[in-house]
Amino acid sequence: MEFLGHRLVGRDAEEAKLSALAAAAARGSGQAAFIVGEAGLGKTALLRCAAAGAERTGLKVVWGLARELDRARPFALISACLGVGDAPVGSLQARAGDVLRGEARYGLPGASGSVDFATVEAMIVLVEEMCAQGPLALFLDDLQWADPASLWVLRRLVSSVGQLPLLVVGAFRPVPRGVEVDLLSRGLGAGDHTVLELGPLDASAVSLLVAGVYGRAPGPRLRRLCEGAAGNPLYVGELIAALQREGAITTHGTVAEVAAGCPAPPLPMLITHRLAYLRDEVLQVLRVASVLGTGCTVRDLAAVLGGPTHVLLTSIAGAEAAGVLADTGRSIVFRHDLVRQALYDAVPGSVRSMLHIRAAHALITAGAVPERVAVHLLEAAPTDGELLVPWLLRSALQLTARAPALALRLLGAALDVTDPADPRYDELRLHHAVAQLSSGLLAEAEESARIALARVGEGGLEFVLRWILVQAAFARGRPDRALAETRAACRSAGVSPLDAVRFHAFGGVCLFALGRLAEAGAVAAAARRAAAELGDGTALAYAFQVLAAKRFLEAPDFEALELARQASRLTPETIHPAQWLGLQLALANCYMDLDLIGDAARTLAGVRERAEPLGGVFLPWYHLSCALSAFHGGRWQDAIAEVEAGLDPGVHFAMSRALQALAGLIAVHQGRRADAQAHLADASAAQDSGTVAWFYEYVLLCAEALMDEAQGHPERAYSRLAHSFDSGIGHLPGELILSFLTPDLVRLALGQGDPVGAQRYAQAARSRAEHSGAPYHLGDAHRCQGLIDQDPELMLQAARQYREAPRPLSEAHAYTDAAEMLAMRGQLCDARVLLDQGLAIYGRLDAAWDAARATSRLRAVSVSRGTRGPRNSGRLGWEALTVTERIVAGHVADGHSNPETATRMCISRRTVSTHVSNILRKLGMTSRVELATEVIRRNGSAPQPPAEG
Repeated sequence: MEFLGHRLVGRDAEEAKLSALAAAAARGSGQAAFIVGEAGLGKTALLRCAAAGAERTGLKVVWGLARELDRARPFALISACLGVGDAPVGSLQARAGDVLRGEARYGLPGASGSVDFATVEAMIVLVEEMCAQGPLALFLDDLQWADPASLWVLRRLVSSVGQLPLLVVGAFRPVPRGVEVDLLSRGLGAGDHTVLELGPLDASAVSLLVAGVYGRAPGPRLRRLCEGAAGNPLYVGELIAALQREGAITTHGTVAEVAAGCPAPPLPMLITHRLAYLRDEVLQVLRVASVLGTGCTVRDLAAVLGGPTHVLLTSIAGAEAAGVLADTGRSIVFRHDLVRQALYDAVPGSVRSMLHIRAAHALITAGAVPERVAVHLLEAAPTDGELLVPWLLRSALQLTARAPALALRLLGAALDVTDPADPRYDELRLHHAVAQLSSGLLAEAEESARIALARVGEGGLEFVLRWILVQAAFARGRPDRALAETRAACRSAGVSPLDAVRFHAFGGVCLFALGRLAEAGAVAAAARRAAAELGDGTALAYAFQVLAAKRFLEAPDFEALELARQASRLTPETIHPAQWLGLQLALANCYMDLDLIGDAARTLAGVRERAEPLGGVFLPWYHLSCALSAFHGGRWQDAIAEVEAGLDPGVHFAMSRALQALAGLIAVHQGRRADAQAHLADASAAQDSGTVAWFYEYVLLCAEALMDEAQGHPERAYSRLAHSFDSGIGHLPGELILSFLTPDLVRLALGQGDPVGAQRYAQAARSRAEHSGAPYHLGDAHRCQGLIDQDPELMLQAARQYREAPRPLSEAHAYTDAAEMLAMRGQLCDARVLLDQGLAIYGRLDAAWDAARATSRLRAVSVSRGTRGPRNSGRLGWEALTVTERIVAGHVADGHSNPETATRMCISRRTVSTHVSNILRKLGMTSRVELATEVIRRNGSAPQPPAEG
C-alpha cells in the first residue's frame, strides 16, 4: 500500500469507517474492527493510517506486532503491546507482570489446552485501568502469527468493548490462519466488531498508485503491465521499483511507459531482485534478522553477529534506505513479512539452527526471561544437550510457571538428547512430569512420575515424585489412586517424619473424598496430633480440613465451624496459597449454610484477592460459591452474573457443571423453559472429573428434579431425589449431603403416597436443625413437619425462620403452603393474605413458574390472589435494574473503572463487567458515558458515592 499525499490509494471507504470507529471510541463507545486481506494488499498501511487518525482524535495509541517465532510464548503479543515486559516497579504494567510470572502457580494441576486465566484477567484489568486514564486504541498487526493466549485476551476485550473508551483494530491474512484467529473473528457476535475485507485495487486506483510512486501517469503498456499485478499494492510498488532499477521506464512528458513485451515477474522474484542490489554485509545482517524475527533489537543482532555496533547501524541504515526495513527507531521491522520470508528462505537450515543457538546464548547472557530463550532453543532443535540441558535445569521452574506447554516441549527435547545414564536425566524427568501436571496432562504426569519413580527407587527424588502422583491422581478425580500413593509413601524406608505426616494427612483428604468418613476422621485426628508436634502447617491444614468437613456433614454445629476457622487461621505464609484458598472457600460455604452471611461475604472477598492472581480451579470455585450465596439470598441476577463470570475458567478446570446447573435451576424457577433445557444439556455434557466438583453435584440433581416437576412429572422428581438420598451422590453419603432437600422430599413423598418416607426425611431435617440451630435449618425442620401434620402454624414458624436466614424462596414456599392449609380449613381470607405475601416474594425473584404453580394450587381450593401491588413485569428499563446493578451504575457515574468498582464492592472484575453489560442491555445504551449521564440526570446533581450496603 502506498500513500498519495497523506491518504491511502483506493481505501477511502475503509479509512472513513476506521475514522468513525475511532471517533466513537473517543466519545466513550468502544469499538473493534478486523482488517482481513492477502499479503501485500495494504493491511499494515491501513493500520498505520488509522492509528495516526486515532491519535489525532485524542486516543492513546499502542501498537503490537505478532511474530511467528513467538507463537509458542504465552501472552507474547499482548504483553509487548501493553508494555508489560520492562515496566517500572509500581506501575500498572508491573502488576500484570507479577501475575504473568506466576511463581505461585508452579506445580499446581493445570487444565489441558487452556490458557492461564489469571494472566488473561490481569491483562484485561490493565487495559481497563489504562482506559480509565483516557481513551485507548490497540492496533495489532499480523494476528495470524499471534500466540493463542494473546488472542484469548483480545477476544475477551472485543466481546465487552462497548463498556470502555477503547478501540481495538487487528489485521491478519486469511492464510495461514489458526483455529484461535477463526474463533476471534467468527466466534464473536456480529454487533461486537466490524470486519473490513481488503480486496484488490481497481484499475483506476492502480493507475493512481503508479502515478504516485513514479511521478508520471502510466502509459497504456505500463498500465496493462501493472494491472497484471492483480491489484496488489505491494506487487505494483515492487514492479515499478524493479523497472526503475533496470532503467526500463521511459518518460514522454507527463507519461511513463515501458517497451513492448516487457514481462511482469512474480512478486517473490521482484523481492529477490530488490535484495540483489544490496551490499553483502547488509544482506548478512538482514538474513540474521530474518531468523531472529521481526521485532528483534539492535542489541540482539549485535550479540549474534559479534561485530561493532556502529558497523551494524550502518548496515541497518542502508537496508532502511533500500526500502527493506521500516524505520521504527526501536526494533528491527521488515517493510513487509514477504521480504523477511524471502531472506529467511535463503538461509540454510543448519545455519538457522546455529543462529538460534547464538541468539539463545546472547539472551541468556543478557538475563532475558526464560521463555524468550526457550523459543530460540525450540527452533534450533539442538542435537546435543550442551546448552539446552544445563540451562533447562536452571530455568525449568520459572519456565514451567510462565509457559508450561513450552517447558514441556523443551524438556521432551532435552530427554531425547540426554543419555539415561546421565545423572541429570532423572532431574529432567522430574521437571517433565511437573510440566505435564501444570499443562493439565494429569494422566500423563502420573505415568511419567511413576516411570521416574521406578528408576530412582527410594530416597533422592522419591517423595517429590510421589507428590506429583498424588496431586495428579486427586486432581483428575481418582482419590483412590492418590490414597494408595500416600500409603506407599508412608511405608517407604526413607520417608522423613515431615513427609510422612503430610502424606498421612492427605490420605485423610482422599478418604473423605471417597466417602469413608469414619476412616478419614481417624486419620485426620492422628495427623493433627503429629503435625502439631512437628509444627507443620501443611499437614495441620489437611487434618483440620477433613475434621471440619466431616463434622459439618454429620453434625453442622459451631464445633464444626470452629474447626474450619482453625484451619483458615493458617496463613498463606505457613501453607501454600492454593491450600489456603481451598480452606477459605470451604469456610465460606460453611458460613453460608449456617446463615452467617456477613462472615461468608468477608471470607469470599479475601478469597477473591488471592484467587484472581493464582487462577486455576479456584476462580470457578470462587464464582460458584458467590453464585450460590446470591441464589440463596434471593439475588438471582447477581447469581447469574457470577455464573457467567465463572464459566470460562469453569469449562477448563472441570467446574462448569454446577455453574450451568445453577443457571438452569434459576431458569426453571423463572419459567424460562428453553434456557433451562439448554443450561441443563450443557451441564450434563460437561466432563467435570475433578474431586472438588463432586461436592457440587447436588446442584444438577436439584435442577433436574425441578425440571421434572415443571414438565409435569413429580413422580420422576421424587424417584430421582429419593434414590440419591438413599444411595448417595458418587462416593458421598446422600442423607448427609442432601439434607437441605428434605422439604422437597417430604412434599413429593406425600404427593406420591409415601408417608413413611416423608417421616424419615423429616427426621433428617430435625436432626440437622438440632445440631446447628441455624434459622434455615430450623425452617426446614418446621416446614417438613408442617407438611406432614398439615399445620399452618408450623409453616408460619418456618417462614419466620427463613426470613431471618434469609432464604426468600423457601419463605415464599412456606407462605403458599400455609395458605393452602388454611384454605382447606375454610379460612379463605387468611389464606389470600398469605398467598399475596408468597406471590410478592416470587415477584421480586421473577419466579414466574413458582408463582403460577402456587396460584393454580390455591385456585383449586377457591383462593385467588388479592389486590395486585405494583410489579415491574418487564426486563428492560431503569426499574428492571437490581439493587446491585444500581450500585454498579453509581460507580460508573463516579468514573470508577471496573477493577476499581470491583475493589470497592468486594466482588470480581468479571462480575462487575457482566453487571455493566446487563445494565447497558436493559437500558438500551451502548456506552458507560450514556449510563453515567443518565445516572446523573436521575440524581439531579453531581454524582454522589453509591451506597455499598
